Amino acid sequence: MFGRSKNNPAANSTPAVSTSLSSRKISPSVISCDMNILGNVVSDGFLDINGRIEGNVKCDSTTIREQGKVKGDVIADTIHIYGEVEGLVKAKSVHLYASARVTGVIMHESLSIEDGAFVDGKFKRTDKVFIEDEITTLPAMPFGFGSNEDELDTPRNGDHVMDNLRLISG
Repeated sequence: MFGRSKNNPAANSTPAVSTSLSSRKISPSVISCDMNILGNVVSDGFLDINGRIEGNVKCDSTTIREQGKVKGDVIADTIHIYGEVEGLVKAKSVHLYASARVTGVIMHESLSIEDGAFVDGKFKRTDKVFIEDEITTLPAMPFGFGSNEDELDTPRNGDHVMDNLRLISG
């Protein structure tokens, strides 16, 4: 009654799935204007941001809409910015529109900027932007401690550690 029809071969076969990202039909992930995310967002496809993200974003391509705001790094192949970004923007192709507000470093192969876009930061043109997993990597040893096992208990520079502790506590 609820099973597959044995007479219909199309019902029993599964469609072939391509492993190539460009040929896959992936629905866009949408972060709407009433959504706030605290943490990193990673996607294999297109990400449409109209809400707020406090964390890093890594995806194939993204559009940050006028109400969208990202406080963190944005790494993708193609980035369209209408809204706000505070942090690193790293992509092969970056498009800044008139309503865009970017504070930070923009690393790009190609860049387009409309009149009226606000940028407070630095542009870094590179011939090849490598999109690596920078979001998930953590610093090996914070606060200036050595990387060898015998150096774990002794800081490289005591004053440097004290400065960092003052920054954390104050």
